[in-house]
Amino acid sequence: MTEAQPVLRLLVVDDHEVVRQGLVALLDRREGFHVIAEAGTVAESIEAARRFQPDIVIMDVRLPDGSGIEACREIRAELPDTRVVMLTSYPDEEAVLSAIVAGASGYLLKQVRARDLVAALESVGRGESLLDPAVTEKVLERVRDRKSTRLNSSHSQQSRMPS
Repeated sequence: MTEAQPVLRLLVVDDHEVVRQGLVALLDRREGFHVIAEAGTVAESIEAARRFQPDIVIMDVRLPDGSGIEACREIRAELPDTRVVMLTSYPDEEAVLSAIVAGASGYLLKQVRARDLVAALESVGRGESLLDPAVTEKVLERVRDRKSTRLNSSHSQQSRMPS
């Protein structure tokens, strides 16, 4: 006998109603997922997260009343067990880094295939983190550039010091 897979309770946040409805239709019919609430703004997303305490929030980065990244930060501060997956159209490495710092467990582009989105949410539900492959290389390059700059700066300062 196999143990039943726990149902992940989802909050879907996007300012475009048709996108929210599409995500709800896709995810609510899948075994292991239940969309418990929807929101279209930062304020609505924070209130819905407080009220429903979802396992995962699927959050757009750009919302009409502010940044989904700031909403992520606030939700994670109040509900540390709630995971947030940023779902956006923009492969902006600065937004990716900001989302990670804000506590997001994942960053996906809206071009993601349905099965890949489902797999990503299952991974996040297991406590894993993920980045969309389209943004991963850009983020890694940026981190490498920062590290290289710091190392070169540190090396330059050491070489100027008298022995």
